[in-house]
Amino acid sequence: MDSATTSFPSILSHITNAILNHEILALPVLPKRRGIPPLQTFAPLKSILPCDFHLLNLRSIQSQQQDPHSPSPYTAMILHRLALDCGFEAQNLGFNCTTTQGQLSVSGLFKNLDLQLLQPMSLTLMHAGTPLANDSTISLDPMEISAFKLKLR
Repeated sequence: MDSATTSFPSILSHITNAILNHEILALPVLPKRRGIPPLQTFAPLKSILPCDFHLLNLRSIQSQQQDPHSPSPYTAMILHRLALDCGFEAQNLGFNCTTTQGQLSVSGLFKNLDLQLLQPMSLTLMHAGTPLANDSTISLDPMEISAFKLKLR
C-alpha cells in the first residue's frame, strides 16, 4: 500500500483548466441593418462566483403544461465546488481570487432578479428536496456537485 499523500490541484491549475476547456467564443455581429434589432447582452450575475465554485449549467426547466412551447417560470442551476490545494504558493499570479469555504448566498447572486424559490434537486432534476428559505446560504463540500431549482422574477 502506497503511503504517499494525494492532494487536489492548485487554484492556478483550476483556473488554467477553465480557460483552456471553457474558452470564450467571440461571435461576429453584422453591422446594423434596417429592421434588424441589435443583439442584447444577458449577464444575470451581480459578480463573478468565488474561485472554488464552477457554474456547470444555468438553464430553464421545461414546462409541465400541455403546450411544450410555453415558457416555464423555473430555472435549473447546477454548481460544482472545486477542491483546492493551497500548499503551492506562487508570487503575483495576476488574478484576484477569493473563496468562501463552500458557502454561497444564492439570493445575492443575481442582479435585477428576485429569488422566489430555492429548492435542492437531484442531479437529474427529477426528485425535489425540501425548499430552502430564499435568503439561505447553501453549503457544498469540496468536489460536490449540486442542483437547485430556482424561480426568479
